[in-house]
Amino acid sequence: MSDREDPLAEEGLGGDVASDVHTIARGGAVQIAGQLSSRGLAVVFSSVAVRVLGAPGYGLYRQVAQTLAFGAQLGLAGFNYASMRFIARARAVGDHGAVRGSARVGLAGAAAASALAAAALLLGADEVAGLFADSPPQVPEVAGLLRLGALYIPCFALMQVLRYCTQAYKTMVPSVIVGNLIQPFVRFVLGVGALLAGFAVAGAVTTLVASVAVGALAGGFYLGRMLTEAERRAAPEARVGEMVRFALPQAGSSMLGIQTLGLGVLVLGVFGTDAQVGLFGIALSLQGPGTLFLGGIVNIWAPVVSELHGRGDIAQLGSLYQTINRWIATFSFPVFAALMVEPDAFVRLFAGDEGRGAAAVVAILAAGNIFYTGTGPTGYVLSMTGRPGINFVNSACAVVLYVALGAWVVPEHGAAGMAAVDAGVTAVVNLVRVVEARVLVGVQPFGRTFFKPVAATAGGAAVLLAWRLFPGDSVALDLGGLAVAGLVYVAALRALGMDAEERAVLERIKRRGLRGRGRADVS
Repeated sequence: MSDREDPLAEEGLGGDVASDVHTIARGGAVQIAGQLSSRGLAVVFSSVAVRVLGAPGYGLYRQVAQTLAFGAQLGLAGFNYASMRFIARARAVGDHGAVRGSARVGLAGAAAASALAAAALLLGADEVAGLFADSPPQVPEVAGLLRLGALYIPCFALMQVLRYCTQAYKTMVPSVIVGNLIQPFVRFVLGVGALLAGFAVAGAVTTLVASVAVGALAGGFYLGRMLTEAERRAAPEARVGEMVRFALPQAGSSMLGIQTLGLGVLVLGVFGTDAQVGLFGIALSLQGPGTLFLGGIVNIWAPVVSELHGRGDIAQLGSLYQTINRWIATFSFPVFAALMVEPDAFVRLFAGDEGRGAAAVVAILAAGNIFYTGTGPTGYVLSMTGRPGINFVNSACAVVLYVALGAWVVPEHGAAGMAAVDAGVTAVVNLVRVVEARVLVGVQPFGRTFFKPVAATAGGAAVLLAWRLFPGDSVALDLGGLAVAGLVYVAALRALGMDAEERAVLERIKRRGLRGRGRADVS
């Protein structure tokens, strides 16, 4: 893109600022295109699974899948983030040996930790199953499913470390191809086929394992291609102690992450029933589009944070942080507002009759996600500036509060009570992180133009509320209201004025993300 075509250059934002904005916009556009694919496939798979298995069967599958996800986070041991951070630092100073050494330490650490986690699950499957089974006769079935899926843990751990190693090269293309195209596509094709063939929950679990195994092989292929000739020739320099000291606190933070781990599913599985887990799982799946932009931007944001902080450029870090947070709010807030105002319409489209009772859960979770997305990628700011321990303490406190409140609320209020706990804890922990980032790093996520997506969302939500006054109750009427509210939101944004950074990001998404031209960004 030439300066003549560059919205940032037109506004006089040149040099390092424009370069960093373009890096994030370019990587974010590629990641968003990949997330559209992977989350679209995941939503369709979940919709098929709900209809084939019913809410209780889908709830059982979600409990097994989330248990495996917990084991996989434990098996990663934070070495994915450590690999990305240390490779990015080594490349910034031209230390080729440290690049190879960091990748080796990350892969070896994740392989060892994930093998231990998988072995623990195999040996303790009966005890874990006893926590989730609705009745004693169901324990052998759940234990068998957990053992069937145990190989997921090392395969996922290796796939993630390999993906994060490629992200350290400040490009998202290989990571997106592996994690957002290859693995989800294999999972979708095999998973839907297994469900339709009658293999039920066992088929869904088996195909989940197969998909991450294929993803790990693809990740190894792409990392091998990305190493430069100088990096291949250099003797590996392994900073084992330094990487382990960074990885383990970050592992605790990731392992205890409420959103990424799906902790609500686990708590509901222990204190509730499979049917309640099914309703909560339906509501979680519908939150996906609202977190799409946050998920698409954070991975390319993380190495940029590490580089800017390493240079001591806190002012630029703070400016980019506010810009990114405004992007996230612009694309996320209208989705969550729609979920809060019209949850029934989304539930009917997604799950049909099997989703009865999920609407309230959808709306409550969406309220919590306003805080999750509206505070931006604050956890990455803390971790990538060398403070993973702070994130670990935040997450540990959040999990203790989450589990305690869940144990108290779920027996009487079920999935809706769990959603209220989720929303409340999510709001508290993310607001605390904002304060910590301001005090410890000197940055905060709310710039002077943050009001624009907030005001536009309020306008769209008001129209949608007014639309509910029309008589009748049909999917066509609901979709019409959503379309009108969306037009009002876009019109309000245009009236308030689009900033140069938004125009840069939209240009990147249009020209690179959606037209598949990301390959040119691999270096």
